[in-house]
Amino acid sequence: MDFISEFKKIISELYPNGLEWGLVGILTKQSKVYTLSYDSKILSGMFEIFCEPIVLKIAEKNNLVVEKSSQTVYPDFTLFKKGEENNKIAVEVKSTYRKFNKQGDVKNFSYTLGSYKSYLRDPKGKKNILYPYRDYKEHWIIGFLYSRNLECKITEIKQVIEASQLKSPFSDIEYFIQKKYRIAGKKPGSGNTTNIGSIKSNTIEDFQKGEKGFSTKEKFDNYWKNY
Repeated sequence: MDFISEFKKIISELYPNGLEWGLVGILTKQSKVYTLSYDSKILSGMFEIFCEPIVLKIAEKNNLVVEKSSQTVYPDFTLFKKGEENNKIAVEVKSTYRKFNKQGDVKNFSYTLGSYKSYLRDPKGKKNILYPYRDYKEHWIIGFLYSRNLECKITEIKQVIEASQLKSPFSDIEYFIQKKYRIAGKKPGSGNTTNIGSIKSNTIEDFQKGEKGFSTKEKFDNYWKNY
């Protein structure tokens, strides 16, 4: 299965005019809309929600089972064919927003790609991972880049009739689908955490091409196991 082609095909079918994800809030049964702020923690969850129906469609077309993980467990989605449980596919959804320098150019951005301890150093174990790491043969990242709407700072309660006038907390969405090792860097992702950092770039094309990371999964595994 060509995961990139499958994902792009479904995106084009569902959103022929581009990613029309003009989300403005959360609707209650009482027809009230809780508007969304540009908080990155909230928006990262929204992108995962957007991706779930697409991942489910890919699985359905290829006769694959889909399992979701809890928030602190890798990966977001696990795909596999019944009878081939040792040939699983891991799918993670990542997102970040553009930052700009004084000239208005996009600064380098990156993503965190999971821990380089725990399951990576114990392929038979299940610490912080849904199934043992050795059961996964492919690891995919669906990554999003967006611009924040700085007017969406707080959450308000509106009536559903006002939804068309509400503003989305993000815009100008770009995305990539790439194997994890091909966008992985050689430094931790942030601060003192044990997260793997991705490559850094000011353009989404470097992530789409996947030419600046590791050349093979084996090299990626060996590097980060021993980091």
